[in-house]
Amino acid sequence: MKKSILTTIGVFFTLAFAFVLAGSNSLAADKNTKTIECKVSIDVQSFYDKDMVEKELKNHDGVMEAYVDLDEKIAYVTYEKSVTNSENVCKVIKGLGFEAKLLEETDKNFGLK
Repeated sequence: MKKSILTTIGVFFTLAFAFVLAGSNSLAADKNTKTIECKVSIDVQSFYDKDMVEKELKNHDGVMEAYVDLDEKIAYVTYEKSVTNSENVCKVIKGLGFEAKLLEETDKNFGLK
């Protein structure tokens, strides 16, 4: 009985250690990923438009986050610079039938090593 408990504990700690190693590798990859946040002026009129644009942007390769502020008529998009760019983000929006104009682009990794 003691041997099976010790074996179970050993397996548990082995798995826990493997998960810690896997997590640290993904954190290292995140530090090397160049993340950009952009603001895009967009002529959305309804919650339906807002939801549609957010969904399409989130499905676009490289886009990590997308939020459309209906009152301000601004899309806030965070993306990986190595995969896409603000021009492609605007193309996605224009492809849905909306006007899109880049207002601002910010490097979210600025100052990080």
